[in-house]
Amino acid sequence: MNDTHRRLAWIRRLAIGCAIGMVFTIVLSAYMRLSQAGLGCEPWPACYAQAARDAAAGTSHPGSIGVGVGVAAARLAHRVVASVVLILVITLVLSTCFTRPRFTPAAALSATLLMLALGLAVLGVMTPGARLPAVVLGNLLGGFLMLALSVRLASWSTNPQAEADPSIGHWARASAALLTVQVALGALVSSTHAALSCDGWSACLASANHTGWDLRALNPWQVPSPSALLRTDPAAVALQAVHRTSALLTAACVAVLALQAWRRDRRADAVAVAAATAGVVSVGWLSAVHRLPIATVLLHNLLAAVLLAAVVRLIGKRRRRSGTDQSNRVLA
Repeated sequence: MNDTHRRLAWIRRLAIGCAIGMVFTIVLSAYMRLSQAGLGCEPWPACYAQAARDAAAGTSHPGSIGVGVGVAAARLAHRVVASVVLILVITLVLSTCFTRPRFTPAAALSATLLMLALGLAVLGVMTPGARLPAVVLGNLLGGFLMLALSVRLASWSTNPQAEADPSIGHWARASAALLTVQVALGALVSSTHAALSCDGWSACLASANHTGWDLRALNPWQVPSPSALLRTDPAAVALQAVHRTSALLTAACVAVLALQAWRRDRRADAVAVAAATAGVVSVGWLSAVHRLPIATVLLHNLLAAVLLAAVVRLIGKRRRRSGTDQSNRVLA
């Protein structure tokens, strides 16, 4: 049994290392993506999406932020961190799939992590210069999903004999699904250069109603046309309206999750979820008010990753079964 505890502690450390690495990867990826989308350029906001407009017109843009020193440094750091995460994931697979006794849940999570890591590595080759929103979407969702699985694995290895509490688990799964949708919508907003298409939720709704809810920008397999780069483009306005409406629904669901966790004596988890939600909402509002400075948008991305991690921890939280036979269920 001592050997089992040591193996679980080793798996937990590896999973936590993967989760920390994925947080850094998500932030670095967001910095590269947002910089290349035009956030943080000078003079702001007139320069927003200028490189994309020039590319659509077939002209060069010598001041493109995509070749800046900051982006180059972030790209190098991203590759180093991603390589470290891949090594950790391979070690997890070896520790869970090829040792006896085998921890079946951990083996499945580790194998999924490896498939995602390899898929992101292949997708990374396609990313530089790609204009298709699906490429950005795949990178972002893959990174967030790897973070979620790493946190889930770390949580499982802390107490593999625990049984999920349905009163929390249902809300946690719903919140995680809504957060994933919200992340995908955010990826579409940045990849289609829709960030400045409208100001405020009510203004976005009014504009979308006025223009007839043009949902073309929700198609990730469509390269944005030159008209989509205009700040009054109906598709961009509708995308922003959907993104901001979805944010309100997601925040409401996560708030109910925090309340359920508090009532079930998961006080620390409830506080973490509530604090992360308040941070995401507050920073998102500040970003919109101040016309999307890149620092606050990056913080918004970071807090979204933290919130997802806090929510995923609650999916398996936590009602211990009676009896000793439960321990056998974690072994294949």
